[in-house]
Amino acid sequence: MKKRARIWGVAVWLGLGPALPACTHDYQLMRMDEQLNGYAGAIRWSLFKKSLDYYARPPSPLPDWQALKDIKVTYYQPLFRDVLDEGNVVLQTVEIRYVRGNQMVERSMTQDQRWRYDEDKNRWLLETGFPAFK
Repeated sequence: MKKRARIWGVAVWLGLGPALPACTHDYQLMRMDEQLNGYAGAIRWSLFKKSLDYYARPPSPLPDWQALKDIKVTYYQPLFRDVLDEGNVVLQTVEIRYVRGNQMVERSMTQDQRWRYDEDKNRWLLETGFPAFK
């Protein structure tokens, strides 16, 4: 009976072996969605200082926080997403609509984003600049 259990255990591990890297990849993609959605939420709710948590390096120059107090984002929607470099890079284009508090005209822009998975930090980080609200 022990021999049969051992053979069954080996068979299970051999069967799961190829699936383990896929699990890691799936986990990384789930983290990607979580991180990109977190950034989208920060922008959507005009929590611009919070959005800096998602950057690989702080944008240069830093945004004018005083000018951003007047911006209210009304819409943030990914239009295109492509995963490259064996799942370690994501290129994404988003549409952002917003209004300035003293002007009731909705403006629209698209932004191209480049996200990279940082294995040391175990998270996705944005490598492109801050949205240019004009």
